[in-house]
Amino acid sequence: MTTPTIITAKLSELEQLCEKYPQKIPIEECAAFLGLAPASLRASVEHGNCPFGLGWLKKNSMNRAFFVPTLTFYLWVTQGSGFREEMRT
Repeated sequence: MTTPTIITAKLSELEQLCEKYPQKIPIEECAAFLGLAPASLRASVEHGNCPFGLGWLKKNSMNRAFFVPTLTFYLWVTQGSGFREEMRT
């Protein structure tokens, strides 16, 4: 069974995203990768429905901050399979 072209392309896009943002992926870039509006991803993080993103209320402010760690996002998207594959070779 061959991997569909769209899957290969999306994994390549993920690799580029991780290389461009090795520590933290901006919420806008993460949302674009997932095909979401940034506000939708922020709402998901804020309501605790996003397993890879962190959000908090900024100190002395009514604004929220959001953080998407690159490693956590990569492992969530690939379900760790990319990492496991590299460990085998």
